[in-house]
Amino acid sequence: MEFGAACPQPVYGAEFVVSEDCLYLNVWAPPAEMATNAPVMVWIHGGGLNGGFSHRPFYDGSEFARRGVVLVSINYRLGPLGFLAHPELSAESDQGVSGNYGFLDQIAALEWVHENISAFGGNSENVTIFGESAGGNSVATLMSSPLAKGLFHRAIIQSPWMFGYVTQLAEPVFLNLDEPTGNTGSAETLGVAWAEEILGEPAQDVMESLRSLHWERFINGRPYYKTRATIDGWLLPTRPERSFLEGQHHDVPLLIGTTRDEGNFFRGFFKYEERSEFEKRIRNFYEKSAEEVLAVYPGESGEALADAVSRYVTDAWFLQSTRQMLRGMEKVSSPAYQYLFSRTSRRYPELGSPHAIELRYVFNTLLGEDAEPRDFEIADSMMDYWIRFAAAGDPNGEGMEDWPEYDTDNERYLDFGDRIEQGSRLGAAQLDVLDRVTDPIYGSLSPLSVNQE
Repeated sequence: MEFGAACPQPVYGAEFVVSEDCLYLNVWAPPAEMATNAPVMVWIHGGGLNGGFSHRPFYDGSEFARRGVVLVSINYRLGPLGFLAHPELSAESDQGVSGNYGFLDQIAALEWVHENISAFGGNSENVTIFGESAGGNSVATLMSSPLAKGLFHRAIIQSPWMFGYVTQLAEPVFLNLDEPTGNTGSAETLGVAWAEEILGEPAQDVMESLRSLHWERFINGRPYYKTRATIDGWLLPTRPERSFLEGQHHDVPLLIGTTRDEGNFFRGFFKYEERSEFEKRIRNFYEKSAEEVLAVYPGESGEALADAVSRYVTDAWFLQSTRQMLRGMEKVSSPAYQYLFSRTSRRYPELGSPHAIELRYVFNTLLGEDAEPRDFEIADSMMDYWIRFAAAGDPNGEGMEDWPEYDTDNERYLDFGDRIEQGSRLGAAQLDVLDRVTDPIYGSLSPLSVNQE
């Protein structure tokens, strides 16, 4: 099922170069005296499945290693090279499917970890996968994929990107291989349209023509490929949210959460002058149920409208799927823990707590000019919680604020804000509406419908 790969390679102090050698990973190991059956944490970077790389400075695993963790960060194929679905690719496959090559890369990396991590002092029977945004999307996919069974033992999902796109406010991220999903065509249909546009003319052998193109056409060229995860019945049997709600996901402890103002990160993509522009995009997806959605996101113009759009992105793109997966954890025996990151950005206070703000806290890679003493304390605590969870499947420890297990009766979470404290029922009123109106679009996705089946 190889299609090809092209990834930036790090040349520190120089320009980035590009080659097809992209399936590599980075390992940070603890000091020798700590590196005996150490817990292993495998980081999957974000970037919309279309960009990003694991060697960003704020993903530095040094502090994890100093605290006794073997930290692994991985790269995987992106964009059309990692996720293109196309009928001709499906015809080449023994499984009759295409797309999801980037997820297969992640699985290959986990297999490598299972076979080799003991050489770095890691325990191959105590592996935690964690990722943010598209990395959170990836962890949810691996949690739902039969191909990843047994390759990890805990999972941390940060701001899972499960819906919406920067070029389309309300549009599915997970598409069926050969059938439409909501207001969007199948993954193969989108692949065919993209291939025709990038080639510019009909081709007798589309795959041969695509493979003859220079890598730069894929990386820097146009048209832009709207990367999608594919529900192919092989790597991914169904939408991850439904997999969770039916209890078909892997039974491992889960830590999952979002930031308070996820949507503020995307304000530049959705600058609507009039509310009618917002309404048009909501109606395009929710159709006859659109008025129910619009009613919980009021705001006619200016800053009020921008706030409404941002709140919708926070809820629909990230928080709705988070709650669905948390509720699905009650179908299995392993515990789940929810968090909210609400500490206001020091550098961009007008954005509040936007998407991706927690990354430097989790990796403890804050920069002095962008942080106050309290920020370093929060980062220290977050890393402790993350590592305790990786080591034992429970983030709690002596001297730390108690982090209660999630349950649907109380929906408790831990808030990392100016203080670290408990909260409950995060966004419940809006999420109840979104679940109810989304249900018929995807076909009985809501917790209520699944429980009634």
